[in-house]
Amino acid sequence: MLFVFALLGMLAANALEAQEELPKNWNTEKIRGIRFLPDAAYLGTQFLFDRFLDGEIKMEDGTTIGNLQLNYNSYRDELIYYSSAIATQIVVDKISIGSFSLTDKKGISHLFRKQTYNGPMPGDRYFEILSEGDIALLVYRKVLLLTCPVYGEIGKEKNMSYQEAYSYYLYNVIKGYEPIKPEKKSFLSKFDTPDQKLVRKMLQQNKISVNDENSLVKGWNLVKESGVAVHF
Repeated sequence: MLFVFALLGMLAANALEAQEELPKNWNTEKIRGIRFLPDAAYLGTQFLFDRFLDGEIKMEDGTTIGNLQLNYNSYRDELIYYSSAIATQIVVDKISIGSFSLTDKKGISHLFRKQTYNGPMPGDRYFEILSEGDIALLVYRKVLLLTCPVYGEIGKEKNMSYQEAYSYYLYNVIKGYEPIKPEKKSFLSKFDTPDQKLVRKMLQQNKISVNDENSLVKGWNLVKESGVAVHF
């Protein structure tokens, strides 16, 4: 009986390995990776964009590869590349990537950089750069699979959905990561008390109410240009 279980386990492992293997000549762009195996379908999506977008990858060795079709898997923090040569979606090896960018249908470029995160669940993550500088504003576009009200056909009900759980940070190479929320109170708390009145006035004069990602970026860029010191 133990032999039968062992044999079944070996066959299952071989089947999975065969699924992930790619044609030997697939990587004409020298991109390392394995075949993408989709997760179970639930409400919402694990992808940041609803389709593959034009983009480029900058490898760890400095090599840039452009004219690629890319998408970001927010659930697994993976970069997915569509190879038209073999009509296959590829999970690009994170070890080999330094950064990547995608251009959405509005013509807006989204730049992601791989950085080592030392907080809870440490490791290499892809952070989108919302504002560059000595102190950068970053977002980790994580999606979680969480329970939700039951939905679906009778007999095929589900109670799970992909839900956004984005995390925002101020980042400095020396000081590391400082969490910040797209809320006015959290924004103002990053400045010394004497400067908070000045920052509040600047926001009011420019009609910026920090209450979402877009206004957080506008507010941060405004204050950054003014030279007000950040309590970080």
